[in-house]
Amino acid sequence: MRLQVLVIAFVLGCGPDSSTPGAPAGTSADPAETCTRPADVCRLDGPKLGVCTQARTGNTLICASQH
Repeated sequence: MRLQVLVIAFVLGCGPDSSTPGAPAGTSADPAETCTRPADVCRLDGPKLGVCTQARTGNTLICASQH
């Protein structure tokens, strides 16, 4: 169930952002330190990577685990 919620949140948070053109920021080799738009590759704790997604509470972006 939890995995399904994360997948849905990831899918809804993905896609182009009309206010910021271009590809998502960050790569697995150089992740973004702060989330600026959905689908950015970000760093969680230490070596763990995540994907920027919209928080449930509003327009705030958070770094969610990929696993």
